[in-house]
Amino acid sequence: MQAAWIAPFLSLAWLRAPAVPGLTPWQAWAIVFGGLLAWMLVLELLSRAFESPLYDTLALGLMAVAGPLLVRLVLYRGGPPWDVSWIGRSLADTAEWTGGLPPAIVLLAANLLLWQRATSATSRDLNFFGVGMTFRGGLLLLLLGGALYGGIRGAAPLGLLWIYLALGLTAVAVSRISEKAADAQSIGRLLPPRRLLQTLAAAGAATGVSWLVSLAYTDAGLRSFFRLFDPVWQLVRPLLLALLVLVARVLNPLLLWLEGVLIRMLGRFSPELGEPAPAVTGTEGGPNPLDRLLAWPFELARDALVLIVAVLAVLGLVIFLLLYLERVRRSGLAAEAEDEGLDRATFGGGILGRTLDSLRGAAGLVRRFGVGRNLLAAISVQNIYANLCRLARQRGRPRLPSQPPDDYLPVLGQAFPGQDERLRRITAAYMRVHYGDQPVGGEELAALREDYRVLREGV
Repeated sequence: MQAAWIAPFLSLAWLRAPAVPGLTPWQAWAIVFGGLLAWMLVLELLSRAFESPLYDTLALGLMAVAGPLLVRLVLYRGGPPWDVSWIGRSLADTAEWTGGLPPAIVLLAANLLLWQRATSATSRDLNFFGVGMTFRGGLLLLLLGGALYGGIRGAAPLGLLWIYLALGLTAVAVSRISEKAADAQSIGRLLPPRRLLQTLAAAGAATGVSWLVSLAYTDAGLRSFFRLFDPVWQLVRPLLLALLVLVARVLNPLLLWLEGVLIRMLGRFSPELGEPAPAVTGTEGGPNPLDRLLAWPFELARDALVLIVAVLAVLGLVIFLLLYLERVRRSGLAAEAEDEGLDRATFGGGILGRTLDSLRGAAGLVRRFGVGRNLLAAISVQNIYANLCRLARQRGRPRLPSQPPDDYLPVLGQAFPGQDERLRRITAAYMRVHYGDQPVGGEELAALREDYRVLREGV
């Protein structure tokens, strides 16, 4: 999935390169897919062999070494292995931006992005809601990248869309099955082959039907489709015309009245729009100009009040219909059996707020523990407690936003019965690093990770 939406951007960024004259979206997808698999395999092996902070140090070191090595192998393959003259040439080429992005910059950025995505994929919990959000976000990025690629290169990479939909639907279905298995206390078992084949067949069928519909969704195809309904149009046309005439006759008095109101209102300020003013003869039976001058504000106020009432009535009807539709929509959502946790849709505001909170929390940790092993241990403890709260929320015991960790500890005991000692140790360590400046040692961190592993596997 992620390789599909990264591929168009990589193809556009690869504007010039000495070794490779061009990069198609499918070539970019194959390269990104292989790079993601390689990074995920390396990081998974490192996580199993080493603990933090040695794991973090090795992961960062490999990322820093892989970037220049990739530049050497792709752009400067000639020469003996001990030749380091390519470094100077690479720096000179990097300073040249006239022909587009320098290839070395593209390779380094691509390596960093793949490392980041692989790190995220190997460290996060693939629950149904998270996979669904990733699927929707990746689809938007794929549409954006495909539109940019099609506008610049002249042909949109539609094949990537179909492979993204097939893989994305499969991932969403598998994550949903895993979540249901967690609710049924059967998580950890392998998915039966029959159920896996059903999932793959359903995803393939949905993607195939969409592809077939897209083949017919053209100007000629739409015209041919609507021509099939010509007999229906011939039958319905007289009825529609009669209905339009009836509506026009019903609304005609209202429109005429509204026209008259507007003409009278505008006639107060522009006499030529209203009725011609009667001539002032000065005789005894003629109209008095003073009476007419005094009467027109009241007439204007009356007409304005009528117009305001009519507009308010229309607005009230529209608001009533909108509220009714919203009530129907909420009723439908409440009837669904889909649980999406306690996350709220904030249209970007929640993401920005969480980002700022994370930056403030990271700055506080650096201020208290400095940059080193104690900082990495504190971050690991915070991650363990956050994952523990997430597991408790999935079991129906969420933590309230203003609830302190010590008050939440009894609720955790309800979510994980019989694990009070492990829960107490994790909560106490979190309160130490989150509210105080007491570091967590390596042995204690290993014990906390073991406690979390027991709690997680017992879900």
